[in-house]
Amino acid sequence: MSFLSNNFISDFFLLLLRWVYSFVHDYSSAILILTVLVRLVILPLDLRQKNSARKMQMIQPKLQALQKRYANNPQQLQKKQQELYKAEGIKPLAGCLPMLITLPIFFAFFGAMRVLETEQTISFILNAQHLGPSAYQLPRWLWVHNFWQPDSGLAPIMKTAQEFASFFSANINVTPQQLHMMASSGLLVFDPAAGIQAGSAYTSLVDSIIKANGLEGFNNGWFILPILAGASLFLQQKLTAAQTPGGTQAQPGGTFMLWFFPLFSVYICATANTAFSVYWLAANIYALVQTLVINYIYKKRDEKRKQGVIEEAT
Repeated sequence: MSFLSNNFISDFFLLLLRWVYSFVHDYSSAILILTVLVRLVILPLDLRQKNSARKMQMIQPKLQALQKRYANNPQQLQKKQQELYKAEGIKPLAGCLPMLITLPIFFAFFGAMRVLETEQTISFILNAQHLGPSAYQLPRWLWVHNFWQPDSGLAPIMKTAQEFASFFSANINVTPQQLHMMASSGLLVFDPAAGIQAGSAYTSLVDSIIKANGLEGFNNGWFILPILAGASLFLQQKLTAAQTPGGTQAQPGGTFMLWFFPLFSVYICATANTAFSVYWLAANIYALVQTLVINYIYKKRDEKRKQGVIEEAT
């Protein structure tokens, strides 16, 4: 998974996020602002995709007529469909472009949040070790006790000893200096046979931090963000499918995808840090609201057009 956080796209978003953070001094607010800015940048592509899907919906009667007429001549049917698309100014592949851009952004944000999680977790642990467990408050966010841990009823507030060791072993963003400081403090132990292991000092420090914050016996979250992320994506896909000719049934595996991606979102947000869940939920809600607004505008235009036709007829 290191490639997700070790690429120029993730580095670019991380740079932008830190720039926004320098103004608002809160990572959750910085994430929300950057999410909206990114969606506004790709808005023209979204509008083009919506317009293409709407045109496809409007020419369905003509397409169905062609399919009946050239049912026994697939090559001629394809030629006539291409001619119809050209005459109507439709580019069928235009609908794929927003998805091809959204997926790299999704993974780039995921990688950027992993880098931030590494920086913030290490900084918090080292400061708490140096100044004492009660000197620093956990980075809370609404109902989540630690912003850099998942919003999950199964996730601990801070990484367990095993998770902490695995976190360091798999993380390429940890510097040699940080590893040395962890080792000299007894937080990490280097075993030639087993590799990096969390020392007893880490477990003791984590217990003291949780106790100092009055959170003994609690887990980090309540699955609220993962559930909201999955639900918002499901609604967004349903609305988009309603504007697509044939809906989900017209797409190969459409019904499967309608459920797969929301459930995948729930899983990702329940296992990734809360920072990423905030981004993904914000992106889904933005897309959902945008779809509702665009559909409303199209509906009003249709009503006005029908009204104009009626007035001309009378």
